[in-house]
Amino acid sequence: MHLVKSVLMAASAATAIAAVPASAQQADQESAFYDESCDRECLLGVLKQFTDALRAGSPSAVPLADNYRFTENNVELPIEKGLWATIDDLSADAMTAADPQSQNAAWFGWATENGDPVLYAARIHVADGKIDQIETVVHRYSEELRAPFGDVEKMVHDPAWNEILPPEERRSRARLRAIADAYFSTVEMNDGEVFAPFAEDCGRLENGFSTTTTSADTGGESNYVDGCEEQFKMGYYRINKRIRERRYPLIDEERGIVVSTAFFDHANEFDRFQLTDGSWMETWLKWPNSITLLEAFLIKDGEISRIEATFTYVPYAMHNPWFGEASRPPETASSPEECNAACLSSLTGQVMQAYVNRGEYKSLPWADKVGYEENSVGMQLNEGIWGSTTAIDQSPLVIADETLGRALWIGRIEEHGAPAWAAVTVSADGDKIGRIESVIRRKEYLGPYAEPVTAPSFAPLSDAQRTSRVDMLAAVDRFYLAIAAENGSAPADLAADCKWAVNGLELSACEVPFSNMLLQGLEQVRDRKVIAVDEARGLVAISAYDDFTAQQQEFTDAQGNTYEDTMPFPRTLQVVELFRIVNGKIARIEGFTSELPYGMGPR
Repeated sequence: MHLVKSVLMAASAATAIAAVPASAQQADQESAFYDESCDRECLLGVLKQFTDALRAGSPSAVPLADNYRFTENNVELPIEKGLWATIDDLSADAMTAADPQSQNAAWFGWATENGDPVLYAARIHVADGKIDQIETVVHRYSEELRAPFGDVEKMVHDPAWNEILPPEERRSRARLRAIADAYFSTVEMNDGEVFAPFAEDCGRLENGFSTTTTSADTGGESNYVDGCEEQFKMGYYRINKRIRERRYPLIDEERGIVVSTAFFDHANEFDRFQLTDGSWMETWLKWPNSITLLEAFLIKDGEISRIEATFTYVPYAMHNPWFGEASRPPETASSPEECNAACLSSLTGQVMQAYVNRGEYKSLPWADKVGYEENSVGMQLNEGIWGSTTAIDQSPLVIADETLGRALWIGRIEEHGAPAWAAVTVSADGDKIGRIESVIRRKEYLGPYAEPVTAPSFAPLSDAQRTSRVDMLAAVDRFYLAIAAENGSAPADLAADCKWAVNGLELSACEVPFSNMLLQGLEQVRDRKVIAVDEARGLVAISAYDDFTAQQQEFTDAQGNTYEDTMPFPRTLQVVELFRIVNGKIARIEGFTSELPYGMGPR
């Protein structure tokens, strides 16, 4: 009896064990076994295949897995897009790293794109001898944004990155990761406290530019003191509100290398800050922005010895798709009975006033679930321009559409005194605020741009001048169809005296870009949505995304003259387009754009 009972208990225990899900591996790992079938030499060989193909502009030569994913500046794209379509050459010299345990390899160097130098970094992941992940950062020069940009022809990677450390100078994977993370914690809200260990000769190369030396001979940042640790003790990097979405996909214990990705969020809720020596610094940019980066650390004997980073500006609070799926904003619904035009205008006015009086946002009439985004990036309320806006237009253009339950505010805002265009859409959920979508255009991005002085203004039309909602939307549809057709014909809906302005700068008569074939650089207009319609003033507001591949730089207009794309890099513009329609004809177009990484779109 006891024997039978023991057998039954053992069988029961075996059944219970078998019923447990196969999750014995570490929580953040897909498998308990590390497949190191592609060793360091193999990984660097696959990396070379990748960079050779990139240099040749030949994505078909990359050994891609069927389920590959490719991102450029955190936007998921087909591999043939972005820099692949515009590259001229890739530097032969680079800093490379490989990690057989994670099957990742990384490359830091530079390229040329339509004749211009760019800084470039890539991470690849190899599975079964093929690349299934490609994560890249491309930094293009911008004088206004003031990011470091070294002379690529003089860019030198320290040979120490390739040295195998003696066993006594090595640290475990966990320790290496912790040291790299301590670096980011030191940078975050940098107030003089240092959490990371630094070697005395620590040097940092950012976008090919030394930022830890004041020597002009090395192109150093002369405004700062020498050395990694000394800069942090001074509190130079106080503007970094967060170092967010930190990842450490590559760790090489033998060489002491950690390759990481992260975002540095510059909230710019203040535009002056005090260093630990009592002196004051001013922020160059007065508005919220983020940088995305691939950053490598060389750690010897437990101390950070070398740092190399490639980073570029992206919209504030942007998300990295490798970090996980982004949340989706809630859908809103409202009827004229719940929130009419006056109600929508009131909600919009309250939102705009709360931007200036930041503490008031909590008292606004919020729906149970609220969505908030700026320049196509979702974030929490009281982030973004909630922290930087110091004034708003007192005579804005407001279009309230009770049929759609939305209102659009267009006008001037100031961020610590710096002017910008703002197009803010407020969607009602019943009679409460359900969603806010803001498009903010600052002067630091490439033209066209005119400093905002007053918002566009349009008087009500007479009954005879008005056009029905249905017919206005049809005219706007034909306008976009004519852009897509690209056949030299302007849409018949344009008035003879129609003028087209972008970001406050009047460019031309509306028919000129069509008849002269000046829109050939525009790849597509996508994700078009009606924001609001106002029949009384003949207004239609549209949101859309304009993609420019920059793959072709020279075009021939309708008269046989050559013209160039003045921006030699792939880009996407988020656009709020305003149409004024009088007597059935488009009489005025006002566009407001925000520059985004190529391919970025609505959440």
